[in-house]
Amino acid sequence: MSGRFPAFGLILLVAAVLLLGGCYTYQVVDTPPLGSTVRVRVPVTSAVDDPNTAPASVAMEGQVLQVGDTLVLARRTRREFGAFREVILFDTLRLRRAQTSSIELKEFSSGKSVMLGIVIAAGVTGLALKGFNGGGGDGETPGVDPPNPSIVVNGSVLSAVWDFIWKTGR
Repeated sequence: MSGRFPAFGLILLVAAVLLLGGCYTYQVVDTPPLGSTVRVRVPVTSAVDDPNTAPASVAMEGQVLQVGDTLVLARRTRREFGAFREVILFDTLRLRRAQTSSIELKEFSSGKSVMLGIVIAAGVTGLALKGFNGGGGDGETPGVDPPNPSIVVNGSVLSAVWDFIWKTGR
């Protein structure tokens, strides 16, 4: 991204990284509480796998319905078929403890949320300041006092800031 706001691309990149990471953390647990959301890693093996390497694993996320010798998860999967057809599947998975390699509890992370808010606020503030101080000029004329600074709000700057807030708020 180039043009009037070269730092805008960097701000969007940082915000995207934080949003993709989400405002959650995953903590490995032995026994998750009922009703919590967990991510379970299940190793996938086949006859052609090398026995000297670690097996590949699949991560599945769901809500805990039952804990014991068997872990029961409720999953919701959304599939889209074409432009106007969407199917939501509700699955119940039963996994023995020996089938899982790890169980990770999904928890809200206030630290990540605060950091995301700070980055978004700093980005909006930086864009506003860049728009307000983005005036041109060849320099100062010797012996002439510069005029008192005044802030003129440009409609395009306000619309850019509003679009940035609107798109990141979704």
